[in-house]
This record gives sequence, structure tokens and C-alpha cells, in this order.
Amino acid sequence: MVCAAFIFGIAVNELSKTLRFIDLVYVNERFEGGGARLSNVVSEYAQFATQVAAKSECRSDILDAAVGVALADLDRINPDTDYDRWEIAARRAYRLVEHATWCAPTVSDYWLRLAMLKRSAGEEVHEQAALMTRAAELDPASMKGLRGRFAQWRKLDAAVLKAAEPAIQKDLTTLLVYAPPQTVRDLLRKPSDGLLRYISNVAINLPQDRLLRLERQRAIPKG
Repeated sequence: MVCAAFIFGIAVNELSKTLRFIDLVYVNERFEGGGARLSNVVSEYAQFATQVAAKSECRSDILDAAVGVALADLDRINPDTDYDRWEIAARRAYRLVEHATWCAPTVSDYWLRLAMLKRSAGEEVHEQAALMTRAAELDPASMKGLRGRFAQWRKLDAAVLKAAEPAIQKDLTTLLVYAPPQTVRDLLRKPSDGLLRYISNVAINLPQDRLLRLERQRAIPKG
């Protein structure tokens, strides 16, 4: 009887959470498509999403929705024309992503998002390198993880790449050895000079047939 009451209590609590945040989850799933009206909706729910951190909510679907909506809101604001609003959205997104890393420290994407947000606020070499290394360690091989990280690797300066050298070398090795040439070409498009040096160093150690295949399809950028 006590066990049944306990299970019932958990079920009621989970249902309450679902009802409280159901609209937030829905907006996160539907926010793609743009438009002024949708931007207003995303902005409204980004403010509501702060309740997830305030209530220390860690359920994965709710956490993903809060982070997704907050980042979508931030992406829609141009800091050059509306800096004050962008700064508010950036602080909100940072708080939610930091909360997400506390709730789910083994989810690579949250560490990557935190690295992106910290870079937008001002790059700090060793902190940026540590966050990118953490993201790579938690998800070393998935294509989704590699896509996200290379979007960030391409933006980082030589000092950060040097500080995160083992992680960038592992990511490049995984990408160049296993990914289809088209994917390699897409993820390494327009690399920085610093990243190009690492690409060349990893590429030269590839098996000859793999290197020739990538070169034939112009997947490896040249300096």
C-alpha cells in the first residue's frame, strides 16, 4: 500500500511537470521557420524557460526545451542593433546551459553550448579549451557531435586550438578516417590558418588510399 502510494505520488509529480512545461516543449519543437510572430513567441517562452533553472528542474525533455528555446531566442537578436536585448538573452541562455551541465554533466552538447556562449562573451583560452575537450570526451564519435564541434573549432584562434590540441587532433582523426568525403568537405570548409595546420598534420598520417580518396574529392582544404 505504501509502495503504491509512493508510485502514485511520483506519477502525479511528473504529470504536474509535464503540464507546467508542455507549451515550452511544444514551442521548442516548432520554433523553426522564422517570422516576426514566431520570434515574439520564442522570446516570451525564453523568459518562461528561466523557471526550469529556478525550480532546479532536470527532466531531460524539459531541460532540452528550455535550452533550445533560450538559444533560439538569442540567435534571433542582432547584437549590433539591439545589444541590450541581446545581453539579457545571452545571460538567460548562459544560466540555463550552465544549469543543464549541472543536471546532465555527461551530455556533450551542453558543454559545447556553454563553450559557444562563453566565446560570445569573450574568449578565455584555457576555459574554452577545457569546455571543448570535455565535449569531445563525452561524445567522441557521433556525427552530430562532430558537426557541432567543428562549427566551433573553425571559429577558435590558434591559442585555444593549441591548448585543446589532443581534442582537436582526435576529432580530426575521427572525421578524416571515418566520415564521407562530402561531410569532411562541409565540416572543414573555410578553416582558420590555425586549424588548417592541424588538418594538414593529421591528413599526412592517413592511410594512402584514404588520403587519395579525400584528395580526389577535394575534401581536404589546402593552404
